[in-house]
Amino acid sequence: MSKDLVRCCLLFDFNKSLSEVASSRRKCEVFGDSAVNERTATYWSQKFRSENLSLCGEPRSGRPHALNDEALQAAIEEDSGIG
Repeated sequence: MSKDLVRCCLLFDFNKSLSEVASSRRKCEVFGDSAVNERTATYWSQKFRSENLSLCGEPRSGRPHALNDEALQAAIEEDSGIG
């Protein structure tokens, strides 16, 4: 299940005044136990409550922006003594 679909479903439940716990359980019943946890449902509900209805996640510090395949390959070769 994609993050976009989960977020859309959470927004729908928020608009229907469904609690975070009920929303989370509902997603897990329909899409499987790992669809969304209560903490994630609470995060998105708080965001929607602050009138931010964007379904895009906010950038987080420490999260890599992109994986550079060449740099990764060079590090692997350097670490293993290849090349």
